[in-house]
Amino acid sequence: MKYIHSNLLKSTSILFLILALQACDKEFSEIGTGIIGTPGFEIQSATYPVKTYNKKITAFESNNLSKNLLGYYYDPVFGGTKVDFVGQLTPKNFAPNFGENPVLNSVVLTVPYASTAATDATTEDVTYELDSLYGSGKIKLSVYKSNYYLRDFDPNSTIDGSQKYYSDGRLSETESISETLLEGQLLYHDDAYFPSTESIDLEEINEETGVSEVTSTIAPSLRLNLYSADFQNSNPPVGFWENLILNKQDDDVLANANNFYNHFRGLYFKVEPKLLENGHIQQLDFASAAATVILYYSYTSESTVNGEVETGTSQGTYEMGFSGKRVSVFENTFNADVLGEIGNDTDEDERLYLKGGEGSMAVVKLFTDEEGNSETDQLNEFRTVEESGKITPKRLINEAYLEFYVDQTASNEDQPNRVYIYDIENNIPVADYFLDQTVNETSTDSKYTHLVPLSTETDESGVEQKKYKIRITEHLNNIIVRDSTNVELGLVVSSNVGEASGKGVLNDNSLTIPVGSILTPKSIILHGSNSTNEAKRVKLNIYYTEPNN
Repeated sequence: MKYIHSNLLKSTSILFLILALQACDKEFSEIGTGIIGTPGFEIQSATYPVKTYNKKITAFESNNLSKNLLGYYYDPVFGGTKVDFVGQLTPKNFAPNFGENPVLNSVVLTVPYASTAATDATTEDVTYELDSLYGSGKIKLSVYKSNYYLRDFDPNSTIDGSQKYYSDGRLSETESISETLLEGQLLYHDDAYFPSTESIDLEEINEETGVSEVTSTIAPSLRLNLYSADFQNSNPPVGFWENLILNKQDDDVLANANNFYNHFRGLYFKVEPKLLENGHIQQLDFASAAATVILYYSYTSESTVNGEVETGTSQGTYEMGFSGKRVSVFENTFNADVLGEIGNDTDEDERLYLKGGEGSMAVVKLFTDEEGNSETDQLNEFRTVEESGKITPKRLINEAYLEFYVDQTASNEDQPNRVYIYDIENNIPVADYFLDQTVNETSTDSKYTHLVPLSTETDESGVEQKKYKIRITEHLNNIIVRDSTNVELGLVVSSNVGEASGKGVLNDNSLTIPVGSILTPKSIILHGSNSTNEAKRVKLNIYYTEPNN
């Protein structure tokens, strides 16, 4: 890479920053609407060709994500997507003492939903909205004790590498997680499950009065009774939890994490659609400290009252969390027509099919050859390259952006609000991502200048058209002025563009999939660079300034 240290570059860089600050106000107004001309300079614009094509997203690493999807989602364009979950449980304390004559009362599973709280200014009542709930239909939910051991190390690795688990349930090309082993003892089943937005009151029995009292309130969560002494049934059978935990007080299986993982290999959450064309998927925070399985039990205790020993009953808990391995398993039933469109090829496509999870993405190549105008010719419109390799800018780029128009006749109505673009050759965000410090104060989402959310514009005929705008000004400056490689870019849908870290792909060491894209089942269809609607084709738009002669 070549670096320029000329006075001209320093001067133009300062001017660029001033103009950029003027252009990027809070409303993200278009370039040219609020910029005052500088004497001796004139703002001009030009468009340059872009090549785009579809790429299918194959199995990616799905272990230990920041959050996990669970459910079944039907997309009328792509088809069905099902996501199951398997996770290890880790005791909060090892080598427990359950006291004398422990008696199990209940076993409660709690996993927080991704949600946002709002407080009413008048009543101070708190209400919640589920942030990442996709779909509105009920599904079948089953929770099993897993008999499959999630091992730490890959036996096929030469240097004790960690075992990777992939979204299609595979560990490698030749080994997969056994579904038979996943479905051990059934612990819970609901034929019509749908998450609630209501907060949950937690109660405890007052030992003095014997009356149950509300002691705290938690945000909306998946909260299930995996056993209750007041409601006996065959799932699980009587004595199951006692034999698994309470009766093992002095056993080595409760002495440390490795022994425990082999003894109690975790829980498997299996979902099934009630209707193939309906259902829902949601994000759950299994990584949270509030994601627990707690055994509530009573035991015999003694106390001294007026010098006399009295025997009574005390309450105890045994808590486990999901701090071990957590794996999401995806299963798609895509429509045949869509599968034909998202094959991994390099031909320009009429439409770009973007879908989260184990779905599809678009590849974007800037400054492609067009009618004898090569990439080098196009770049040299903005610079002079001397024989020594020294680069001198001829034009100052005020703003550069891509616009992707939604193909509204083909897209699903449930459209993602954000898309994310990144360097797929180095698996990193583009430079503009790091420079953009905008944040939505009401959510964890961000980068609103670089990655403008889905917006609607009205054309000259009064027709509304949805589009995504992506500013890549600094990325272009790196290519033109600093002679960076013009790499291919990946375009994906995202549940949160702040989740930019990537997960590796099975059989493709050169590509990673952003976590924000993994954590959404939504899809969108965009006009590609070969769209039959020429006005909606993807183009690189550049506003620039050059000195008047």
